[in-house]
Amino acid sequence: MNTEQDVTSTEDTDDRIEVVLFKSDTCAFCPRAEEVVRETINEFGTDIFKLNIINVSENPEAAEEYGIFALPTVMISGQSITGIPEPEMLMKMILGAKVCQKKKSESK
Repeated sequence: MNTEQDVTSTEDTDDRIEVVLFKSDTCAFCPRAEEVVRETINEFGTDIFKLNIINVSENPEAAEEYGIFALPTVMISGQSITGIPEPEMLMKMILGAKVCQKKKSESK
């Protein structure tokens, strides 16, 4: 099952950065990884994110589709990190995604 959770109360917009967390029911590290992702998003600003949590226990095809072989994995703008992410690494990935997003909007 693909469970999408918006971490903002505003209407869905196309310019939000999608953060995808792949987890499973049997993963011992996944709850902590989800906690770090949510805390980082909240510190950075929830209005620019769309959090998509994919439970591969319920949807194994999604992991295969994205090429995910280890859990937990966080994916932001095509870049991924496996394991419990460091907040600093997530920030770098988020900033990189924001820069790419800005360049795309300027070229339109």
